[in-house]
Amino acid sequence: MTSKRTRWQSRWDIDPVQRIATHETGLRVRVEDGVGVAENGMEVEQSLIPMHGAHNAPAMVQRLVREGAQLLIDPFTRGWRSQALAEQQK
Repeated sequence: MTSKRTRWQSRWDIDPVQRIATHETGLRVRVEDGVGVAENGMEVEQSLIPMHGAHNAPAMVQRLVREGAQLLIDPFTRGWRSQALAEQQK
C-alpha cells in the first residue's frame, strides 16, 4: 500500500540556475545558509486553509519548505531528478 506522499518529488519543479524549488501549490522555496526559506509561505498557507483548515495549513507549509530544501540540497533524493538537471548534465 502506498501513502498519500508517494512520489512527492514529482510535485516539485526545480530551477537549478536560480536555485528555487516550486511546488504545485505555488510555494517557492530557496536555501539560505543551509535552511529552507519560503518566498511566499503566508500566501500559500492562506490558500490551503479553505481545504485543509487553519490548524493544518501552517504545518503543511513547513513540511513543504523542508521538502523543497531537501530537493535543492540533494536533487537525487530517492532516485528523483528534475528534467532541467537531466538536460544540464548532458
